[in-house]
Amino acid sequence: MRKVQVRSRKYDGSLRDAYEMYLHAETDAAVTLFARPGLPYWHARRREWLTAPDGLIEIFLKRKWYNVVHITEQVSNTNLMYVNIALPATLQGGVLEWTDLDLDYRVHMDGRVERLDQDEFDENAQRMGYPPDLIARAYAACREVEAGLAVRAFPFDYEQAVD
Repeated sequence: MRKVQVRSRKYDGSLRDAYEMYLHAETDAAVTLFARPGLPYWHARRREWLTAPDGLIEIFLKRKWYNVVHITEQVSNTNLMYVNIALPATLQGGVLEWTDLDLDYRVHMDGRVERLDQDEFDENAQRMGYPPDLIARAYAACREVEAGLAVRAFPFDYEQAVD
């Protein structure tokens, strides 16, 4: 399996986190990566290496304003799924990059969906100068994510992703 470096950044270009995963598949629309429990990752805000307790499948979309993390090997029993509102991802030369736009969704173990980090989005929109069209597209992505989660359509089909 080929390793891919994953780098996420904030809108101002600062590093958010960095880690390696294995490439499972790439299509014109998406890149699917996976990692077993124990994935080490660099958390830029904390300035330290941390370890992800769960196994993960991450689906990065090339034309959509979000990416989806499926928690496949449950150790923490915190989430089934996590969705980041983000700029579309790019994969070039073994490096996948994406830009975090702060808004997130958590799908709890019981299937309940929770939207997170509105305060962080509002603060960073002001501090980093998010343009009005970016804000509008982020909220459009939220509506698309909510609709997809409601019917568990790709890439939100947890059972299929885990199989």
